[in-house]
Amino acid sequence: SMGQQGYIRKMKEMGIAACMTKPVRQSEFFDRLICVLRGAPDVRQASQPAAKHQPVGALGRGSARNLLVEDNTINQLLALRLIRKMGLQAVAVANGAEAIRALETIPYDLVLMDVQMPEMDGLEATRRIRNPRSNVLNRHVPIIAMTAHAMQGDRERCLEAGMDDYISKPVNPQMLVSVLKKMLPEEKTKNSAP
Repeated sequence: SMGQQGYIRKMKEMGIAACMTKPVRQSEFFDRLICVLRGAPDVRQASQPAAKHQPVGALGRGSARNLLVEDNTINQLLALRLIRKMGLQAVAVANGAEAIRALETIPYDLVLMDVQMPEMDGLEATRRIRNPRSNVLNRHVPIIAMTAHAMQGDRERCLEAGMDDYISKPVNPQMLVSVLKKMLPEEKTKNSAP
């Protein structure tokens, strides 16, 4: 429950691999635990240099409709900030059930889907989106798993559920750029704006 400035640095100096502030959400705990088990740095302790990102928007994908499905508010904010730095926009929802409702009303061009979420996880949501009887507007929308699941077989489970690609957390900005370039459609509205 500590919240004083500099406590993360102090904990790191004491040899603590990761720390979280209470109350802790189950998905946040799971994500952090997976990162520690993988030997990855705590995302809040990471001192990565600023990413030299390529402006995806300049590649003609700035008008793409992107949906971020993430239950952790902090992860939502970080992912949205990263996406915006790449010249893109996204709407965020908190679980798979909300994602399906959103996809039933708007034909999104890409979905970034967390796997471990309450109410409906990303694997089940993907299966329902891909179901031929689904009411989503685009059952073939590219779905990218964006998750701390990094154990052997997790990538395969995501792909078997119908996801198109997989990015592990903490997200490497260059990896995300690479996947977005590959999955996002070319600009469709560039010449159609009034």
